Amino acid sequence: LKKRSAEETKSILAIYDEEVSAASAVPSTSGHFPLFKRMKSTMYSHRSKRYLKLPEHRRDQQIPDAFRTTMAGEDFLLWQSASRHILVLATGSNIRLMATRRTWALDGTFKIVPQWYQQLFTIHAFLAGKLVLAVYCLCTDKDIPTYGFILSKSGITGNPQPQS
Repeated sequence: LKKRSAEETKSILAIYDEEVSAASAVPSTSGHFPLFKRMKSTMYSHRSKRYLKLPEHRRDQQIPDAFRTTMAGEDFLLWQSASRHILVLATGSNIRLMATRRTWALDGTFKIVPQWYQQLFTIHAFLAGKLVLAVYCLCTDKDIPTYGFILSKSGITGNPQPQS
């Protein structure tokens, strides 16, 4: 469990469930598997060793080169604004995709962000009947001027057709 938690990207619960299923197939181990609530903190601890720790202050944040590009080598860190506390992640191809789409979806998520930010603001485009996530934005403000600033500074242009 520890090894898989550290090496795989599947959810911790999915890894646990797979291991429980495998263990229950063997009669000698079926009743001896630890409960999830006893194992999850250990599993999360081993997973966290793969990732960098956040510095104490946002001003000390440095994004390593490995996190600035995609696995295909395309730039992923689009830009960041220290004064407005905004970090925008997207590829050039995703920005170009946004320009070709008429329908966009914008969403804000608040519970999963690092401690210095207020929300993960995401921009999606409809492509072939599916919603495609194109831009990730970590920001401290949750207002229309911030969203407008993100769109204009990112070079996202087009003629979206608002639905609501």
